[in-house]
Amino acid sequence: MRDSVLNTGFGTNARYWNLALGGMVATLLCIPASSHAASSRCDPVTYGARHDGHTNDGPAIQSAITACSEAGGGVVSLASGTWLSGPLSLKNHVTLNLEQGSILLGSPDTYLFHWAFLGKQAQSGEALISAIDVHDVAITGQGHIDGNGAIAWWHQAVQAHKTQTSGPLPYGPDYPGVPAANGLPRPWLIEFSHVQHGRLSGVTATNSPMWTVVVRESSQIRIDHLTIRNPASSRNTDGIDLVSSDHVTMSNLEIATGDDNIAIKSGLTQPGRAVSSIIITQSHFGEGHGLSIGSELANGAHHIRISDVSFQNTLSGLRIKSGRNRGGDIGWISAEHLTMDHVRVPLSISDYYAGQPGVTQQTVSMTDPTAPVTSTTPHIHDVTITDMTATNAETVGVVLGLPEAPIEQLTLRHVRLSARKGLQLSHVSVRASGSTIAVQTSPVLQCGLGVKIDGPDLRCPDEESVHE
Repeated sequence: MRDSVLNTGFGTNARYWNLALGGMVATLLCIPASSHAASSRCDPVTYGARHDGHTNDGPAIQSAITACSEAGGGVVSLASGTWLSGPLSLKNHVTLNLEQGSILLGSPDTYLFHWAFLGKQAQSGEALISAIDVHDVAITGQGHIDGNGAIAWWHQAVQAHKTQTSGPLPYGPDYPGVPAANGLPRPWLIEFSHVQHGRLSGVTATNSPMWTVVVRESSQIRIDHLTIRNPASSRNTDGIDLVSSDHVTMSNLEIATGDDNIAIKSGLTQPGRAVSSIIITQSHFGEGHGLSIGSELANGAHHIRISDVSFQNTLSGLRIKSGRNRGGDIGWISAEHLTMDHVRVPLSISDYYAGQPGVTQQTVSMTDPTAPVTSTTPHIHDVTITDMTATNAETVGVVLGLPEAPIEQLTLRHVRLSARKGLQLSHVSVRASGSTIAVQTSPVLQCGLGVKIDGPDLRCPDEESVHE
């Protein structure tokens, strides 16, 4: 079958984005590195660590961290070898440095850990490395952090998934308020909670029990040259979850995992903090669910810039997802210079994320009555996508707004998407210029109600729906 090709061509005004994003970049590039003068170098061996892979070195490493902080700050270094450990807590002005050849290995003794959930306050023990209510901390080096997920945690999640039912049901009485879609609660690998000035750089993180890196309610955070590797079959092993945080830069990342490569959230309940002033750049995503903004966005998400990111074999590419019971103000999002190959759905923007397995998702062919606007109604607006290329996709994507809250000011500039099936649109206003959509199976566009397209070359099959 010959490909159907759609060309769009009209200009758009970039002055607003140049000013707004230029200011955001300048602000974020001023994030300092760890500012403490590393006057102390604290060796866990002094406190009894053996780094032989058999001895529990956790107490010795923790003693070194505490001593370094009490001395005014410094570096705790893990030399080459395997450091078996239970949960650790970073303290003010301390850098945990993993030298080349070192492995920090999570203990298989599950009783040492607490299960983690965003609905709970942060507590020590819910991650292999936690930094909670501290400032000026860092994890650096060329070593590995191994959560031992395959040995200690993943089989529990697989069994729980096999027995779960659809709907907003918890896994059981031990996990009150945890929806089934969240996955069986387990520890995270690395957590920054209420951290001011933090850095995560250089290390390789593998085999996370659940989410790999969690940054919540924190500011001035830099994550760079980080490698995350979890098997595609590992359940709920998100690469990086950024929650209700601001002024965060993430660059030079390599992430392949079993769930979202990166997820950006602001919570299911109000009041709380928005997630804002975020930069993601110069990174590569392998297997995983792609880059998601959402779905828990009750406190909003804004001023997010994504640039120079490649996707290979992910389920989704760029995804913004929310729902009537978990939305807020979501806007001023820019994505540019994105390349995708064998990504199932390159573009997905939807206000119909159900949040539970087994629930039917909305499509343009479904009718949906207008609902009252509430404090958790998502309002997605001012999303600009520039220079995005996708090849060997299954479906170009979906852009589905709500009848009571349409998606506003979606701009597509120099977007080149090739897939087996086309793009679904409903309740959205779109501006497009210099873009091409090629599909193997017509139509290129499938339009529901409330679609407004600015540009003479981009048309829905039913012309009336363009002006509905």
